[in-house]
Amino acid sequence: MSSDGPVFRVLLFGAGALGSVFAWRLQASGRAEVTVVCRSNYEAVKQDGFRISSTMFGDHVYRPSRVARTVAEAVQDGTVFDFVIVSTKALPNIHDNSDMIAAAVGPQTAVLLIQNGIGIEDPFHVRLPRTPIVSVVAYIDTSQPANGVIEHGDNAMLFMGLHHAGGSPAADDSSAKERLLMLSQMWNDGGVQCSVVDNIQAFRWLKLVWNASFNTVAVASGGNDVAEVLRDPGCTRLVRRIMEEVYRVGEAATGAPLPERGGVDGPDALIAWTARYPGVVAPSMLMDFRAGRPLEHAVILGQPIQVARSLGIDVPCMETVHALLVMTEKRYLQRPAPPDASLGD
Repeated sequence: MSSDGPVFRVLLFGAGALGSVFAWRLQASGRAEVTVVCRSNYEAVKQDGFRISSTMFGDHVYRPSRVARTVAEAVQDGTVFDFVIVSTKALPNIHDNSDMIAAAVGPQTAVLLIQNGIGIEDPFHVRLPRTPIVSVVAYIDTSQPANGVIEHGDNAMLFMGLHHAGGSPAADDSSAKERLLMLSQMWNDGGVQCSVVDNIQAFRWLKLVWNASFNTVAVASGGNDVAEVLRDPGCTRLVRRIMEEVYRVGEAATGAPLPERGGVDGPDALIAWTARYPGVVAPSMLMDFRAGRPLEHAVILGQPIQVARSLGIDVPCMETVHALLVMTEKRYLQRPAPPDASLGD
């Protein structure tokens, strides 16, 4: 790890399991002062830091440079941030993250979006038209079983690239990319495998192949983990067909074959790789479903379906599962609270 070079001020919005690990490794480079915005875990993190158990990096207590409850609190002392990292769930049908972080964005700020799905960058271009928007695809195995307690596995990988509104590079592209390369090096110095790529949307569609299939079928089938999904021939066929649809749309949208990762290329290879994965695999959407939280169906299926329609590509399996997820979520989010048992009969 190296502390040579300038120190960057970074704001993390979304200090959950994923965001906390990447903030920790960025600060470990010695070149970042990280302010984290915490919500439900604020008291735990403010008092004790993040207590991280990591197969990859060992056990550690990570104390961010500053901990704030809100973005407004983070900027009230006049701090100007070089980078704002958004690592919340992408739920555009519920709230607009671009509006929530706007107060922390200055003339020299770049915004990084470490989120799943397609079209996540659009609200940020609308709200912050002069700000460089960096699209980031993350691969990491991490969870937060209790407030401020993080369990991390043996991988931490990032692919990132500038996202251009309308597909046209900005005039100051070279300056923004130079800063992005410096940030990538900081993450690499902190032990994260981080790459800057020109075709970031291809990597975003590639990750969607798994998310749009296993994540969604796990919930639509009634709340089953990946092994249970694969034990059912019908669910396995559905997973494969969704993967095939995502490949078709992604390759049409990007104009090129989707990249392979780790020698895994195509639905059959990805299903076989998933079947070999050790332990119980509970996708993030399944965990949200079990906890009664909103689902990321808008960016994992809804927006890709819109892209498919714009390209004239039929995606019947994606459309069917999307409709089931919307109704499933609506039912439990609108369910009234149970009566207070203490009232008696």
